[in-house]
Amino acid sequence: MKRFSLLLISITMFVSFTKAQNEFDALRYSTLDYYGEARFNAMGGSFGALGANMSALSINPGGLGVYNSSDFSFSTSFHNNYTESNYKGNRITDGKLNFHIGNIGLVGSFKGNGGWEAVNLAIGYNRTNNYNTSISIKSSTDSSLLINYVNELNSNGGIMEENIIDAYPFSSNLAYQTCLVNPLINDSLHYNHVFANSKNLSQLTNYETRGGAGEMYFALGGNYSDKLYVGALIGIPTVNYVYDRNYSETSETTDTLTDFKNFTAHDYVKTTGAGVNFKIGMIYKISDWFRFGTAFHTPSIYSLADDYETTLSSEKKDGTTYSETTPYGSFNYVVTTPYRLVTSASFIIGRYGVINADYEIVDYSTARIKEDNTYGSVGADFSVENQNIRTNFQSTHNIRVGTEWRVDPFRIRAGYRLQGNSINENMNIDNSASIYSGGVGIKGEGYYFDISYSLKTYDSQTIILEEQNQFAATQLKDHYLTFTLGFRF
Repeated sequence: MKRFSLLLISITMFVSFTKAQNEFDALRYSTLDYYGEARFNAMGGSFGALGANMSALSINPGGLGVYNSSDFSFSTSFHNNYTESNYKGNRITDGKLNFHIGNIGLVGSFKGNGGWEAVNLAIGYNRTNNYNTSISIKSSTDSSLLINYVNELNSNGGIMEENIIDAYPFSSNLAYQTCLVNPLINDSLHYNHVFANSKNLSQLTNYETRGGAGEMYFALGGNYSDKLYVGALIGIPTVNYVYDRNYSETSETTDTLTDFKNFTAHDYVKTTGAGVNFKIGMIYKISDWFRFGTAFHTPSIYSLADDYETTLSSEKKDGTTYSETTPYGSFNYVVTTPYRLVTSASFIIGRYGVINADYEIVDYSTARIKEDNTYGSVGADFSVENQNIRTNFQSTHNIRVGTEWRVDPFRIRAGYRLQGNSINENMNIDNSASIYSGGVGIKGEGYYFDISYSLKTYDSQTIILEEQNQFAATQLKDHYLTFTLGFRF
């Protein structure tokens, strides 16, 4: 089972002619951005020792104990992804706009007894990642992508034409059926491609990813003597990820060495699934002006399914066209993400404002991927991928800092997040990212309305043709605008 696949990391994207699931799939679903309520987003997601925020429950469920009233909130977000690619001076900008629900949740607060001031229950959903991205690249080459199919067909002594469809249904059969690779005149076991003698082929590459990840949760928390706030949460993380890649090559109009004008390869993959995790946390009020918080997240265990297909289309200079699509493939697998440990501290400056800092440790080298044999097994072995995880990924230190200041009835907020590099020096890649944020809100009698803006900046290398060492430098910016309306009762 082979196809082109996008290995989407937080900032680094690669495409390789390889099997469908790999270590970067595990990294994608292990990486969390934590988006939700506007107040939470504006303060950089830094709420670990403050609590009383529904999005913050996904980081420290101990914050549920801080609530002293029932609460309902609903958040909507606009995400605009902007990209600029550069390959040998060819600069192209692209982007993608999407709308999604960032948060919805309900907290019920009940009076406690025996030292417990309150017992609180919560149910809700928080957005934890956004996969909406579009990257376009213009380039040129003297060696066509089609050489990959030729090398595959010519391996192991070659292959008869009638055996290609059974031997390579997801790869070389596409090029054969669209007349892009053909047997040699004097050797029916070996092949060559239609652009073998062509130079300066124009390439156009577009990667588009869609979807996101979120977490439904059910939580229980309590307030003991207005000093200790504790909570526990069962999370059901969900994934919806779509990858579309279009790659085309076009010969020069003056090229007399080929009868073909162009071809386009379209790769489509859709990943869906859900998992489960457990989180516990606490906040301790050391004094009226200082609180300390800590939380532990178990690994999330995802059951995922990939559905995929590839279409190859070709056009001759006389207008004749061909098209071939692979069988619709499907594969089920399990991804186990790393554990997380969060420590937090907050400073309360009377009735004027607060400052909070979170420090999070995530060991990405502990992620794992394996076949899901619930519906039968095809004998997939992920020992190489799991060894690559152990060898190339590392512990990451994430920092979130946020502040809020009170100018009744308004609130003014700002924050910063630093997502550490999850890939070690073996791969010479830095996939760290910075997120800058700010926002305002108004708090009335029984209601609140908040607006936030966040900017995530990061870099990537995007593969055009790996075999030819063609990489485009890509700069990415994610703009988030979030609105939250909430009611306390």
